[in-house]
Amino acid sequence: MTDVETAIREAFEHTDYDLGDVAVNRGQVRVPVLQEGADPDALRAVIEEALGADAVVAATVTTEAIDGDDAIGTVVSFRHRP
Repeated sequence: MTDVETAIREAFEHTDYDLGDVAVNRGQVRVPVLQEGADPDALRAVIEEALGADAVVAATVTTEAIDGDDAIGTVVSFRHRP
């Protein structure tokens, strides 16, 4: 796991949200949250607290299938600026 993945997983341990497989690829981060309809502002706040607000660029929150499953969840995607 990368430092980004570890920081995000640790931050979400203390929330009611369960995560799927966090992916980091060339600075693009994808955080799947297994609960459908999760509060986008709350998700952004947890991630910004874990990584720092300046490190999270162009965050988007979408609803989509998680891990190729029939389950629908919420996905936060953003560019990570170290």
